Amino acid sequence: MRRRIKAIASFASAAFILVLPFLLTQLLKQIAALSSAQTQSSFNLPPAVYAFCVIVALGSTANGFYLWKRANHADQGAKGEEDIAEAMLPLQQAGWQIEYGMRLGNRLGDADIVCISPQGKAFVIDVKSHRGTVTTDGKQLSRQMGKQTYPFEKDFLSQAMKQALQVKKQKNLDFVTPIVAFSNAKVSIRSNKVQKVYVVEKLELIPLLKTLTK
Repeated sequence: MRRRIKAIASFASAAFILVLPFLLTQLLKQIAALSSAQTQSSFNLPPAVYAFCVIVALGSTANGFYLWKRANHADQGAKGEEDIAEAMLPLQQAGWQIEYGMRLGNRLGDADIVCISPQGKAFVIDVKSHRGTVTTDGKQLSRQMGKQTYPFEKDFLSQAMKQALQVKKQKNLDFVTPIVAFSNAKVSIRSNKVQKVYVVEKLELIPLLKTLTK
């Protein structure tokens, strides 16, 4: 919501900047007409002023679209986390300890989900809301959209490992298993494990957790 409000403010600023030189021109002409000191035509602003306002307005508009896009991403991410949280309700009812949005040190932000089984096994789950099909070359994750394959913008595997180590430290646990869970994408990875990190889609998360606690 904060991003959307800022985006709307950027759009409004762009509109105001565009009409500002015309408002100033009209105001100066009215003042001149009242004072009769100069002719109305002498108060026309130079073209450079209009060009400058257009450039500033375009920049403000671009910033508005950027903020709106980030707001959409935040909505999509929140929806993904809610879907995963709903899928984990049976585990919570079975006695699992589940914590959402745990704050982490070392500039790692927060862990989407930290859960501990009744047997004492701990997991950190990094939820991703990307679409498409997730694949790997054995070293990093990629996303297949149609016939094209693209690398992800961040190293999710490294991020999950760092979160697991930090959760282990903060909660004084013996070991924390890192998991990257995709709420919307299909995961096409044979072993569901890449670089010591489990990578699963939403429907496979609960079966994986149950298997790892046996």
